[in-house]
Amino acid sequence: MEIEAIKNASQDSNKMLNHKMKILLDIGQTLMENGADCARIVRDMRRAAVHLRIPAAQIQSHVTYTTLMLCVSDGERSFTQFRKCLKHGVNLAVIAAVSKLTWRVLRGNTPLAPIENAINRIRERALCYPDWGIALGAAVGSGGSCKLFGGSWIEALVATIAALMGFIAHRTSTKYAFNPYACAMITGFVATLGAWAIPAALGLPTMWYALVACTIFLMPGFPSINAASDLLNRFTTSGMTRAMDTMLIIGGMTFGIAFAILVAGVHNISDVHIQPTDTYLNQALAAILAAGGFSVMFNTPKKLLAIVAVEGIVTMLIRNVLMLEFGLPQAIGSFAAAAVVGIAALKVIHIVHTPNTLLIIPPVIPLIPCVLLYRLLFAVLHIQTISVEELLEALRFGVDGVTIILAVVVGVSIPNIFIQKRMETQQQREIDAILARRAAEE
Repeated sequence: MEIEAIKNASQDSNKMLNHKMKILLDIGQTLMENGADCARIVRDMRRAAVHLRIPAAQIQSHVTYTTLMLCVSDGERSFTQFRKCLKHGVNLAVIAAVSKLTWRVLRGNTPLAPIENAINRIRERALCYPDWGIALGAAVGSGGSCKLFGGSWIEALVATIAALMGFIAHRTSTKYAFNPYACAMITGFVATLGAWAIPAALGLPTMWYALVACTIFLMPGFPSINAASDLLNRFTTSGMTRAMDTMLIIGGMTFGIAFAILVAGVHNISDVHIQPTDTYLNQALAAILAAGGFSVMFNTPKKLLAIVAVEGIVTMLIRNVLMLEFGLPQAIGSFAAAAVVGIAALKVIHIVHTPNTLLIIPPVIPLIPCVLLYRLLFAVLHIQTISVEELLEALRFGVDGVTIILAVVVGVSIPNIFIQKRMETQQQREIDAILARRAAEE
């Protein structure tokens, strides 16, 4: 009986049509607040709209980083609803749950009430890991990245401890509703100061790789990749807003790091190189720690951790082989590694039935070249005392760092550039088959 209540939009009362629009906006808001890009948000909302009997020709959506707008018009009536999205984070389990929900309700011809209840459960569901597990994941991810940069296991341990200190500072400042950019500044300061203070307290020399890797968990990898995805899919306003948000987070983090550097009296980082010099076995282990740690921090479902860890090994293996064995620039190696992971994820998602976002971003976060950016930072902080040659070298490192970041972002966006339209066509065929079967049954 309840199933028949979902009628075509033209047959709905004003109240019912507004109720359907509310459900669609609940889906969109849940996705936006948990790290989905605009293309996924629109795609999942439209999939749910098909189930709610709202024809595609009658629905228009406008998605920005902070606002969702939905308009439904059947020629006689026109309704518009807005929804603000002021909270932004990353929760991959929620993105996966919403994607599965939209397919499940479409295939099962689910009535309205269970859909609404399911959305509320997804929004209120507990994290896959306890708070201490997420903190440890962020710390271990940073420690694994330290090893990937070329540091020793001792330096990786120091980076892990310092990152844990920074993560606790970030959670504490977030708890008291500090400005998010101020939270990034506090986190960068605490983690960097910890990475300097731990060896100093033990009478050891400065551990440079720990110093440059302890804040990598704070790098806004998701906003930057989503910004590129939005721009490529012509969600220009949202893409530019995400890019600006990324720059402000990095700016806040950089200010905190710079202040910690001044407090600690660190003067030189010119001898730190990002190229790994360790064995492939150690690099593989470090890749597992980095990819797995960041996956836990992003609340990736537990069943996918092993897949992400393998992808992390593949990513680092491709990058290192191209760099060390073939002598290619790091930007090319990082691009190739990110592209392989992005394309391979298109096959894996059909096996594990999960959105590709969950499989492509955590493994590539360790590719972010913090060392090169830090070299530029040190040069700027000591611009009055360094030579012109040292300044030019630092600028070259900064340009290399930005180039590598762009290479990683474009690499993971390869599916959106070349294959997304074909995937959407395949999904539309499946939707049409479901609707045809449903019409035959009715």
